[in-house]
Amino acid sequence: MAARVILRVPDRQLLGAYEEALRGGWSPNTTRDVAPEQLSAIESDPDGFLAGLLARGGRIRLNDGSEVDKIPDRTRWVFAQDRSGEPFVGSINLRWLEQPEGRPVEVLPPHVLGHVGYSILPAFAGNGYATAALAAMIGEARDIGLPRIVITCDASNHASRRIIERNGGRLL
Repeated sequence: MAARVILRVPDRQLLGAYEEALRGGWSPNTTRDVAPEQLSAIESDPDGFLAGLLARGGRIRLNDGSEVDKIPDRTRWVFAQDRSGEPFVGSINLRWLEQPEGRPVEVLPPHVLGHVGYSILPAFAGNGYATAALAAMIGEARDIGLPRIVITCDASNHASRRIIERNGGRLL
């Protein structure tokens, strides 16, 4: 049976589950551990943290410490639908650039590794949740008008490659 997920817009009601995952050692960023800074931001201003997560515009810090303009994106928290209820299992986001009239374009700035990034809690990995979340996010990409998306993963990351391929992706 295929995993079933719900993608939810982050909000105050869901923040506790997200915070618990961060405290458990999970990070939504697969290239650096952002859990400590996110926990600090949530502790000092939970509503500000959520607003920043969902805001258009502003600046973001890259892994090398430099800052760049934030491009349009959608962040969704992934919840499983299973016998135990609806546990928080990870996050997924969609990033894109827009033309001046607001239409999305496929091209991304060099610091953006792909249109979609996802991270599943280790306890839930291997159960199809990332595959289901990516399928749902591909639907959101179509809704905003992206005809094609690019997703990258390390050559050695066979699990992520299978997730991408199960959603119609192909290795380039």
